[in-house]
Amino acid sequence: MRTNATRIFALALALILVVCTFAACGGDTAEEEITRSPDAIATPATTAPAGTTAASTTTAPTTTAAAAPTTTRRASGSSGSGSSSGSSSSSGNLSDIAQDSGASLGTVASLINAFGYNYDADEGVFYTEIDSWQREANFIEHYDALAPLGNMRYQTARVDFTSGGYDWRIQLWKGQYGPFGGAEIGVYNKVPGTTDQLYYCVDDEHMLYMSYTLYESVNDYRNGTKFFTRPWQQHWWLTGFKLATVNPAELLMSARIRVFDGTMANAMEKGLQAAGFKKGDPVRQVDTYRRSGFDFYILWYHAGSLNY
Repeated sequence: MRTNATRIFALALALILVVCTFAACGGDTAEEEITRSPDAIATPATTAPAGTTAASTTTAPTTTAAAAPTTTRRASGSSGSGSSSGSSSSSGNLSDIAQDSGASLGTVASLINAFGYNYDADEGVFYTEIDSWQREANFIEHYDALAPLGNMRYQTARVDFTSGGYDWRIQLWKGQYGPFGGAEIGVYNKVPGTTDQLYYCVDDEHMLYMSYTLYESVNDYRNGTKFFTRPWQQHWWLTGFKLATVNPAELLMSARIRVFDGTMANAMEKGLQAAGFKKGDPVRQVDTYRRSGFDFYILWYHAGSLNY
């Protein structure tokens, strides 16, 4: 199992790094060294970032109840975002990448889609589709240990709990992925007792609604200067990667995740606490969460650990 998983991971790393190198070629600027921050955890100001709403971002809502989640299978062929590499605006951005790399626009678009990615022109972000080939690789903890070998340095937090006949893992990542700064939320489960380290990417019926906004620092959060947003949608692996050099320990994620029912919400709350999150005000306090119905609002900063 470990040998097969390692091979799968090596292939995934190789493909992602090809995308990273292809999109970043032509730049001569040296990458800044990524270091752990020596500063104490700061608390964002009492004012939420400007221009945020519960519907479009992850800021806490004004209501206290959440609508019941939808568990119906998504329509075949639907995309994970409103923007795609086929739109006119994204074609313009991809044209810039093609021009910088010396390749044709068609080649760039083909490579991005072949590797399971698409491009959000409004946010300037590459992201994975629901039906990307990476879904077949599932997840084991060894991936995080091996990631630095592929120049992927990040902070991660695992929220583990059991509900509805499954062991669940909702995992958060934020950091440097080759020449990209980015973040991920993955949703995995397994039948208790069947495997130890291996978790499976959830099927369509078990995908969760979620969204997040990423900030490069606490100060950016205070000022409402977002790095990018991944919009509210049903997914199993909500990702975003933007060409930039970031410090994984200083990135701040404001996330919203909806589970299926009250039993699952109770279990997830315990999982969040075990992962290092405290119940509080996720607009003003880092590494806290707030539960509203079946929705969790999370402000993630230093909970979890770095993989380097």
